[in-house]
Amino acid sequence: MLPLSCGMTDSPTSSGLLERSFAATQAATLAAILTLFWDGIAASSSAHSFWTVPNLMAGLLYGPASLRPDFGYYTLAGMAIHLLLCNVFAILFALLVPPALRALTAVLLGIVAATTWFYLLDGFFWRKAFPPFAIYSRRPGIFFSFVLLGICVGLYSVFVRSSPERQISV
Repeated sequence: MLPLSCGMTDSPTSSGLLERSFAATQAATLAAILTLFWDGIAASSSAHSFWTVPNLMAGLLYGPASLRPDFGYYTLAGMAIHLLLCNVFAILFALLVPPALRALTAVLLGIVAATTWFYLLDGFFWRKAFPPFAIYSRRPGIFFSFVLLGICVGLYSVFVRSSPERQISV
């Protein structure tokens, strides 16, 4: 019979990094859902389709053909790109910010990191890789969705502390 704490340590080993990556993935998935919902509401309130932002993100793969008002496979591709970008941001954040920080400090750092990520994407990536996203997206709505991303990703430390592995090893 194996002891309960077998393989579950609090040291910064690969299991600690794996635990942080899983918590960051949870936070990124929550952020992706909330930000897509917010972007849809913001687009609808400005007389655009609810699916405007995912369709614009799909333009990275499909080009201008993805600029449609309806839901389709372009939209699913845009949602996948959005989820991928959220996960990359969250995992990088989790690797740089230790989970031992207080939740409020981690959330504030998440907001700062996410708004920095927004300005980097807006200033360099979107304007060069796919200009229609920079033209057709609504800046205040997209900016607030990045603030939501920062809040959710900052909460990854709460997900790490509430994981069953952490509770068993204590």
